[in-house]
Amino acid sequence: MKQETVKRKMSRSRWSFVACSLAVLLLAGGQWCLLQYIAWGRMIVVYSQHEPLLTALKKTFDGRHPCSLCLQVRVGQQEEQQKGQRLPLEKPDKTPELFCDARLVTAPPPPLDVFNAPAWPTDSCSDYTESPPSPPPRRAAGVL
Repeated sequence: MKQETVKRKMSRSRWSFVACSLAVLLLAGGQWCLLQYIAWGRMIVVYSQHEPLLTALKKTFDGRHPCSLCLQVRVGQQEEQQKGQRLPLEKPDKTPELFCDARLVTAPPPPLDVFNAPAWPTDSCSDYTESPPSPPPRRAAGVL
């Protein structure tokens, strides 16, 4: 019974890790890298069928012999970059502020009473301010 629940939890954590990793990959533009890797793999396979492997590798990575998928990846990356450039970098003046501007916020001055307070309250603790009796008490005779 316990092993089944552990397996279920492990399964959920693995799937959540995969989903988070996929989301980060897509947010960072990793889909273009993944498609480019697929295109390079296909190009190496196609070129190596008719030519030696070293020549196929050179033709794949020289940039002068792109395949249709390479061209689509390049167009997609350019469109994404242009879309990012069209977005305004500064916010319009009409939008409300969600957070306050830190330059306009001033902190109140500290209270002055804290700095003028005495170091030790002598009035309330008079027991501790008295000096000990001048001659020390003598030991009674016969008492050890």
